[in-house]
Amino acid sequence: MSKNPAVPSCELLARTASGDRLAFRELYAQVGPRLFAICLRLMKSRDQAEDVLQETFIKIWERSHLYDPGKGEAMAWMATVTRHCALDRLRRAPSGTVAFDEAVVGEVETRMAELQGNAGDSGDLHRCLKHLREDYRNAVVLAYVNGLTHEDLSRQLGKPMGTIKSWVRRGLEQLKECMAQ
Repeated sequence: MSKNPAVPSCELLARTASGDRLAFRELYAQVGPRLFAICLRLMKSRDQAEDVLQETFIKIWERSHLYDPGKGEAMAWMATVTRHCALDRLRRAPSGTVAFDEAVVGEVETRMAELQGNAGDSGDLHRCLKHLREDYRNAVVLAYVNGLTHEDLSRQLGKPMGTIKSWVRRGLEQLKECMAQ
């Protein structure tokens, strides 16, 4: 890993596309925790999330040449790869186990990744976040930007798990409606 932690993920992704294993390791160290947070939110268990993260980085290694900086931020592209790996895994699971709205989660995951990677394109998201109730906004930001699990949120905010899940869900639904305008 380089001594400069500020190497942009788009540069690391480009170097990965040319077969640079060191860049790939650094990319993993830099974005792995954020991608793992996405996996944890989508999967039923930590073990499944770890498996999905591994599949994600295999796909990133194999398909990094497909990333086009002109179409969006590197983090948004990697978040999309992560989400697709998780959804593929969930689709292979027995029916009835998917307990979320794929479209809502996907759209917000991508927008949150863009927010983290490109502050210039985050105006709509900031505007929509400001219009959320404070408890919804806090829950969504802590979950999707800081990567906290529902359990972590419950402990940190001192609220029951059911309340936290409701706040996150309602916040995501309201964000989706706002961003569609």
